[in-house]
Amino acid sequence: MTDLNSLNFDDLVPSESNYLAKKDVGEDGLILTIKGFKREVLKGDDGDEEKTVLYFVEDIKPMILNRTNAQLIPIITGASTAGEARGKQVVVYNDATIAFGGRITGGIRLKKIPGPPKSVPV
Repeated sequence: MTDLNSLNFDDLVPSESNYLAKKDVGEDGLILTIKGFKREVLKGDDGDEEKTVLYFVEDIKPMILNRTNAQLIPIITGASTAGEARGKQVVVYNDATIAFGGRITGGIRLKKIPGPPKSVPV
């Protein structure tokens, strides 16, 4: 029997979601390659909802795309359409500062793959 007092809250009520979650990527994140996008009907608290799902080339769960992450993709990749984003790499990570419902919950965000800092000309 597991000692519940030793579990973190994510493990206390485990989720076996078919979609990427913040615990799947960690704060350091994963570098993933965009394979494409698909509209899917998902079960929500208020019934079925159609959502856009982001698929990756790598063998990892797909990610339900929210408005913020959808707006970040062209900034990160330089793509102006979903088709142009295919093949581009992004970092998918748990941003611990994301708030939802007035509480800091953390959540999945996308960012550009970090490169070397640019030097300022003298």
